[in-house]
Amino acid sequence: MPDPIEASMPAVLLEHAGSEAKPRPSKAPTIWEQLAGVCTEPAALFQRLATTPRWGEALWVLIIVGWLMMTLWGLKVDVDALQRPILEQSGRINATQIDQAIAISSRFIIPMGFVSVIVRNLFGVLSLGLVLWLFAASTDEPKKPSFLHAVSAATVPSLVSVPYTIMIGIMCLAKPIGGKIPERLAPSGLAYYLRPENPKLYGLLAQVDLFTIAYFVMLFLAVRYTMRLKPKDAGLCTALAILLTVGWKVYFWV
Repeated sequence: MPDPIEASMPAVLLEHAGSEAKPRPSKAPTIWEQLAGVCTEPAALFQRLATTPRWGEALWVLIIVGWLMMTLWGLKVDVDALQRPILEQSGRINATQIDQAIAISSRFIIPMGFVSVIVRNLFGVLSLGLVLWLFAASTDEPKKPSFLHAVSAATVPSLVSVPYTIMIGIMCLAKPIGGKIPERLAPSGLAYYLRPENPKLYGLLAQVDLFTIAYFVMLFLAVRYTMRLKPKDAGLCTALAILLTVGWKVYFWV
């Protein structure tokens, strides 16, 4: 009669070998690891995101921090000083209608800020993700990244700008802000010190900012490692993103 222990050993060994053959699922980086990773080990972070792409948590962080900043800004901003010059310059409405528009905006400036933060962040990451994905599809890479990889590469690099948003909130608390938009309050940009009169030139110089430069560096690393593009393709893709992003901001600068 065969030994029951010896008889069961082949089955145990086969089961053990089968369990070793199965690859362990890669653990996605947590939001805390993402926040720390963009500042300490960005290449390693984006390599992990290539295996397990994630973008939802990062987007929520950007939205929540943006909400806090816009609330502080909305409580301090002079809506009349912000909107009257723009409305008068347009010449489309009379003085009475301008007063009415400003009165309505003053009442709803914080809710409108909440909506703008959601729309700007969600539209921004999805549209940029689409651009990155289409660019990657046009390359000769043997393994094309998915749209999820592209959206992850478009979202997570923005976490490096969280201190920038917090800094603007602090500036709102620290001093009168008049009718300035939030971006005019950031002391990390060149335009804050030169203060050119032309709004488009101001908007262009505002992009010469430590956090903006850091963001584009992170974007290159994300395209390089999360989307797995060659260095040359990653550089061209990042250059396209810079052109579109800076052009958009300068065109709509007030």
